[in-house]
Amino acid sequence: MKFNTVLFLFSLICFSISAFAQTGSVRGTVIDSAGAPVAGATVMLREKSTRAERSVTTNASGEFSFESGCVTTCDVIVKANGFGTATVDAAASATPLAITIEPQPLKEEVTVTAGRAELLTTETAVPVSVVDREEIDRKAVNTIGDIFRTLPGTSTANEGAFQVRPRIRGLDSNRVLILVDGERLNNSRTSTGQSGIEPGLVETSQIETVEVLRGSGSVLYGTDALAGTINIITRDTPPRGDTSSFRFGGAFDTFYSSNENGRRGNLALTGANKFFAFRVAQSMDRFDNYSAGNATDAEKEDLRGQDLMITDDNEILNSQSHSSNSQATLRFFLNDTNTLKFNYERRRAGNIGSAGLAGANTGLPELVGVFNAFFPFNNRDKFSVRYDVAALTENLQRISVKAFYQTQYRSFTNILTVPAVQPFFPGLYQLSDTVTDTKTAGLDLQSDWIFGRHSVVAGASWFRDTNSDRRLVVSSTNSYSPNRTFRNSRSVPDATLSNLAFFAQDDFRVTKRLRFVGGIRVDRFSTVSKPTDEFALDPRLNAHQIDVLGLNGIGDGLDIPYTSLTGDFGAVYAVTQYLNLSARIGRSFRTPNIAERFFTDPGSAEGFLVGNPSLVPETGINFDTSAKVHTSRVNFAATYFNNYFENFLATVAAYDYTDPNNPVPIQILTPGRPPTQVYQTQNIRTARIQGFETEIEMPFKIRLGYLTPYGNFSYLHGEDLNEHVPLDAISPFRTNVGFRWQNFGKSYFVDYNVRFVPSYAAANDIEFEPGFVSHNIGGGYYMRRERFNFSVNLGVSNIMNKFYSEQFVFAPARGRSFTIGTSIEIK
Repeated sequence: MKFNTVLFLFSLICFSISAFAQTGSVRGTVIDSAGAPVAGATVMLREKSTRAERSVTTNASGEFSFESGCVTTCDVIVKANGFGTATVDAAASATPLAITIEPQPLKEEVTVTAGRAELLTTETAVPVSVVDREEIDRKAVNTIGDIFRTLPGTSTANEGAFQVRPRIRGLDSNRVLILVDGERLNNSRTSTGQSGIEPGLVETSQIETVEVLRGSGSVLYGTDALAGTINIITRDTPPRGDTSSFRFGGAFDTFYSSNENGRRGNLALTGANKFFAFRVAQSMDRFDNYSAGNATDAEKEDLRGQDLMITDDNEILNSQSHSSNSQATLRFFLNDTNTLKFNYERRRAGNIGSAGLAGANTGLPELVGVFNAFFPFNNRDKFSVRYDVAALTENLQRISVKAFYQTQYRSFTNILTVPAVQPFFPGLYQLSDTVTDTKTAGLDLQSDWIFGRHSVVAGASWFRDTNSDRRLVVSSTNSYSPNRTFRNSRSVPDATLSNLAFFAQDDFRVTKRLRFVGGIRVDRFSTVSKPTDEFALDPRLNAHQIDVLGLNGIGDGLDIPYTSLTGDFGAVYAVTQYLNLSARIGRSFRTPNIAERFFTDPGSAEGFLVGNPSLVPETGINFDTSAKVHTSRVNFAATYFNNYFENFLATVAAYDYTDPNNPVPIQILTPGRPPTQVYQTQNIRTARIQGFETEIEMPFKIRLGYLTPYGNFSYLHGEDLNEHVPLDAISPFRTNVGFRWQNFGKSYFVDYNVRFVPSYAAANDIEFEPGFVSHNIGGGYYMRRERFNFSVNLGVSNIMNKFYSEQFVFAPARGRSFTIGTSIEIK
């Protein structure tokens, strides 16, 4: 008790000293280059020593005022939509400041993901794309996964409003680490080769920025970051106010897409003063089945022959989704250097179809399929807390501690219906429902240090995934037969995957032009399974088969430890003020997860899948080199990368190699039935993926504003070095080009873009993926006032209503859609 009292008095004294040290005021006016006042601009007062921030908004006359000034010296930073950021070095003074901000057609983008600290994207050793809220609204996306269709080096898997997943440099989302506010969204149960984690678990209206790091992120973030790291940064509370009086605000956002009758709405309430700030938000969306472009009768019949149900009106059955999202954030400003933040997210999604896989029960007699797959529900809850303290010593700049607890609870159902062929085959109806309950706890400690020319980030992280499954299989000859069997099983045993890691990265400024960036990370993994009721090996597997497959003891509980050492080194050289050259080489890895090690049960459609406790991690050696140019007239980047991977995982038919010259397929034998092939995930591939990425923006000042042509181009080549054949699911060429017009104040814009993907035929002449060209156009208006903002965005996607599929995606893409999005904000 005495200790708590002393601590409280000490904190109060320190706070009082800080408060009384602040003298004078800081006030001024913000104007544009023509001398007109800029209303609604955000003005931040940032202490140079502590980095503490307060903010106000300019009034209708462009004026601002902070009641108290700085402890020592501070920067006044002005931001406004359509203008470049202006920074003025100002001490506490009653003298009004006159700050002029210039229209800026090209933004300098900042990333926090590439180095766990704020860096300009032009100064990073790895290529990074930053998509902010303005661009998300301008693209009018159904789901955040849609943004990966147009970024360099990225593409997508799946279709629909929820299940779109990112690919980076040809690798699916099971080999991409997805973070939400720097914390793992990936978990060790669902991120498999068959089903990566869905960014749709984060509702689009709640997203402020998406940062996409292409290349290994394993040193700073650990497992899964083989191809890249995606950090989805959600909307935060308003900045700290300048006074104790409370300032309330709110926002109402809407979105409508005509193609699938898609509707989304979001309502948010905010408030802030000098001591704390909050934001609460609720959203809901509904998307019906989407329609593909104009397909010919032959194209429709071809899809139906592949068991993908498309109607005569081009509607893709079973492509719907419904969801809602709640979020609450509370931040306490304990003093100028200490903040405490609490956040809660609740995501509920249901009736999520797998586009086209509608099965036999379509409601249309002329459309009868075989396989149906959908998620009755897919839910996520997350609670997190974060504490930041700045300016502890001359060397120790900041300590950040954050912890989170996340649950992902979902049900996946598939129905196999094979019609009877009398009198030889009575028919088959099989329903399989798997409920997965995965709980993740995580802790991250980060410290930022300055030692002369060394900027060091060091810390530790820990997470644990705890998983429990249950599966129900119902079998009969048809869906209405009363003679059916029920089987309850566990596809995987109750298991945990835990990780403890220590990391450090040094950014060493050798000269004014040259920086070296190097890092190291040590990870300790432990995958532990427990004896679990209803999880057991199929008794039809004999002892020899179990031994060959390495399954001894899998049902009795296993403890599989693993240690990984990861490092990277890079250099950034500023040739001029506008040109940076960079290169980096590093090691990446992905540890096998719970499903890959333990899943043992019949497959969803065919075969019998068994686990593999002996799997070793996938590893990579990643090399990137880039040239980046940023001026007021051009933004250009070009990157070459070469990634070498070992121990790639793949699910393959299992063979008995006791006699190497005569391998025998491992099968399960059942009297009166054909043999069932056994499949297993194995480390079988050594692969190389290399390529080239380039992007450019080049604004031209014309009479009515800025006209900005832009585009990016990506080339990929992947090779299986064991078989000397192309890797699966890699499109060699992808091009996005367009232009954007904006008036000088960026109140209006028009954006037209074209995506071009040429046809691809693999060298083995077996795979052929048709190419496509997609045209899209959008436009909008943005109104800015002191306490009120309003925007409206209109768009037409797939203008020509062309029928096509993204390469290596089963379902066709959406046809033409008219979209409208609005936003009303009160500040």
